[in-house]
Amino acid sequence: MCMYAPSVQRFAYLLCFDPQRRLLLRPGRTPDGAEVLTLPVVRCRERETYGQAVQRIVSGLRVRRGDVVARVEVPAAPGREWHEARIYTAHSLTSFADDGGRWFPWSDAVRHVDHLAISELAAFVEGYLGGWIPEGWITLQP
Repeated sequence: MCMYAPSVQRFAYLLCFDPQRRLLLRPGRTPDGAEVLTLPVVRCRERETYGQAVQRIVSGLRVRRGDVVARVEVPAAPGREWHEARIYTAHSLTSFADDGGRWFPWSDAVRHVDHLAISELAAFVEGYLGGWIPEGWITLQP
């Protein structure tokens, strides 16, 4: 586990696909408080690993964890602190969406989450579903 400066925000996101390969989005808020649909997300607690944080998201869900994790470092921008994120993949065993979540075709879903400022997210999802991203870790550019 790495130690991080207190000013660094760390987040764990979940790319969760249903049996029809749709992506789960849940209600959330942008840093400025606007309501949006977003990927399931948790902020990492102090001394918590990303894996432990994402486990809080999938706890109680009927999912199979995927074999790919993306690392993203988003530099500071006006009104936004520098932060790091890990995007974990998972596959739901049902098409039931919890916590007000909804399933979207992945190409529509990635347009809903442009507030995350991850420019390579659509290519990552397409490559993951297409099978041309190898198992393990990948780094995405913001």
